[in-house]
Amino acid sequence: MINKILMFFVNLMQKYLPDPFTIAWGITLVVCVMALTITHTAPLQIVTYWGQSLFDILAFAMQMTLVVITGYALAVSKVVHNALKALVRIPKTPVQTVLFIALVSMVLYYMNWGLGLIAGALLAKEAGKQHADVDFRLLVTAAFSGIIITHGGLSASVPLLINTKGHFLEKDIGLIPLSQTIFGRQSLLITLCLVVVIPLACTLLFPRKENMVLVDPALLAEDEDWADASRPTRGGTLADRLDDSRIMKYSLGLMGLVFLAQQIWDKGFNLNILIFLFLILGILAHRSLVSYARALTKGAVACGGIILQYPFYAGIMGIMKGSGLVFVISDWLLGLSNQNTFEIYCYLSSLIISIFVPSAGGHWVVQAPFMLPAAAKLGVEPWKVAMGVAWGESIWNIVCPFWALPVLAIAKVGLRDLIGFSVLLFLIGNAIALTGLYFF
Repeated sequence: MINKILMFFVNLMQKYLPDPFTIAWGITLVVCVMALTITHTAPLQIVTYWGQSLFDILAFAMQMTLVVITGYALAVSKVVHNALKALVRIPKTPVQTVLFIALVSMVLYYMNWGLGLIAGALLAKEAGKQHADVDFRLLVTAAFSGIIITHGGLSASVPLLINTKGHFLEKDIGLIPLSQTIFGRQSLLITLCLVVVIPLACTLLFPRKENMVLVDPALLAEDEDWADASRPTRGGTLADRLDDSRIMKYSLGLMGLVFLAQQIWDKGFNLNILIFLFLILGILAHRSLVSYARALTKGAVACGGIILQYPFYAGIMGIMKGSGLVFVISDWLLGLSNQNTFEIYCYLSSLIISIFVPSAGGHWVVQAPFMLPAAAKLGVEPWKVAMGVAWGESIWNIVCPFWALPVLAIAKVGLRDLIGFSVLLFLIGNAIALTGLYFF
């Protein structure tokens, strides 16, 4: 039965899932139609709202880009890559392999979703080499599955953002401590359940032998030296010696660690500190400063989707705000929910808006302006709104083309194959998240 459902979704995605950028523009057109028909905003005004908003979240887009590329640069260091090779040798059977990779993925994404994206893809690739008898699409799905707990982890963008001084809603809600969000009872319980259930669910997704897709033999060739990206060649000039100097690397690393310790002690953990932490760890893990710089440059390629699509999502936000569509949705939510159910509606609306804005931080920019006033009228605390939005996007991540792009580029599988497998994990994740939000 499970196999029939699995193949149904795989075949469905193969036929009907377009490219992520096509999806982004399609969503823009849908929002334009909604603004025209629901708010009766003039067409030219909609175009103006769209164009004027394209560059409204450049700072946040840069933060998201740095999360990905610093995670990438750390993941491709020799230390981390060798650790991945050693890890995939631990499991022996196909079931053990899938379960093990899914659990490691959970740990990686809990630490940092940028690290999880890249290290998870590398983990799947290494597992494909060591365990060629396992469906490679399932290995990649297991390695990607940890993304479902992103907003219960240490790099959860909404909780970190609202705990960062100067965030765009500080005047309205102040700074919300992490003890209420990712370290609160509700979030910890949802995260724990997902960590246990999702890896077990992955072991149920083995296709029949006739439907299996084994690892591409081309992946067995070391066409990319991920472990020692762009290792510099020693030369005789002063410039070469400086580029390859470990003194330069360790002096920067030491200064960075001292600064990090001071900032975390004084201000706690936030998005900027997280980025800086992985920057310094990446520098220390590489052979030299120039090796790290070149690895970071390679990692920038994985951010193409973010760089291209974030302005379009900002444009979508601009249309929704400028046309008043956000207030229409706010009134609709007020009519449907009460104090006890509002967080559930935040979650469900986040699932819907995930189609329009595939980023929790982007979600918060879109949803906060109409969610928070509605919550205030109902007496709902801001942290509940934030976590409802965050968990909705977190569960959506498992089927989101936007975040799958770096994984697909490294593992060399098709988007349709990955999403076909992960739809079932999406359904399970929804059941867990809704239960946690309702009862806790």
